[in-house]
Amino acid sequence: MTAVNDVTEETLRALAGVRAPEETVVSLYLDLDPARFATASARTSEIDSLLDSARRKIERGERSHGELQALRRAQDRAAARLASIGSLAQGARAVAIFVCEPLDLDRALRLPHPVASAVVISDAPFITPLAETGPAGRVCVAAVDERFARILQGSAERLDERVSFGDPVHGRHDQGGWSQANYQRSIREDAEAHLRRVARELHDLLRVAPHDRLLIACAAPLWPRVVSKLHPDVKTRLIEQRLSIDVSDARLVDVEQAAAAALASEQRAHEDAVLAALRERDPVGADARTAVGLQAVLRALVERRVESLLYDVGFDAPGVVCPRCGWIGIEGERCPVDTEQLHERENIVEEAVRAAVKQSAAVLPLRDRPELGPLGRIAATLRF
Repeated sequence: MTAVNDVTEETLRALAGVRAPEETVVSLYLDLDPARFATASARTSEIDSLLDSARRKIERGERSHGELQALRRAQDRAAARLASIGSLAQGARAVAIFVCEPLDLDRALRLPHPVASAVVISDAPFITPLAETGPAGRVCVAAVDERFARILQGSAERLDERVSFGDPVHGRHDQGGWSQANYQRSIREDAEAHLRRVARELHDLLRVAPHDRLLIACAAPLWPRVVSKLHPDVKTRLIEQRLSIDVSDARLVDVEQAAAAALASEQRAHEDAVLAALRERDPVGADARTAVGLQAVLRALVERRVESLLYDVGFDAPGVVCPRCGWIGIEGERCPVDTEQLHERENIVEEAVRAAVKQSAAVLPLRDRPELGPLGRIAATLRF
């Protein structure tokens, strides 16, 4: 079964904007890796362990009466969500649940990849695992030959067919002479009309159901002919990587796998480009558009200058955050902006991710990329 991804950029931004007056937000991540939790009993055991961890975290430590009661009610709501895990987990490899009684927050999201089970209690939702999973960007795939076309939409994890059609294209014969030449011309004209229809369908679909990326599966000789007919609005979304699959015989899973591989390749190329910009930086130049190291990155985030945030997955460091204005830094007692008492954070990278999401910066968590090590394991490219 194809995995489901409920995380969107809008969802991430909405969760990044949530901040409670007290630590009354409960974030739970339930791992549903089929390699470990394929049976109902294994899932039940993992849920019991997760809820027991939540209970212990809620009851320990010093909390106000109101905060404690709010957390207990949040735990009850989370437990009710998990009690119906059968329907909630359909097509998921992990589930994230966010509950806060004072803010009436009760949100469950299905994730396409396994995520370690965890409970976090804070004044804001814990969203770093969502950013590392990545939002389900809207994807369109057109599988095209000279006679037929299938257009699918969805995400890298799941595509659904939106439209399929065929157009009459005359068959070939071997009579030769002028008749043969005219017939070949007719075949070409019919095929070109078919490709123009494909382009129109893609443009119409973009207007009624917008997508972020377009992939085209076709034979190599057909690629320039298809691309040349695309409307400019459609072409701006095109990934310049032809999907090499047998269009006439491809199953849905074949298209999904080819699309996922192409999108992963594009992501890798984007990471390469950003890392190259960091390597070529002039750290003292007046036009420097990069920030390297935790302190410089946090300062750029506060100034809302970040275009792309990069960090090593697993990197964490302590820091402070202002509960009133959101200022973040490495240390301090009072906010330099509004003099509010700063709150300590065990991992300020989570606050950095939240700040990046809120200002619509790209978040690039890097795995198995040693390039960030010499740069303090965190860096950013800047808008200005």
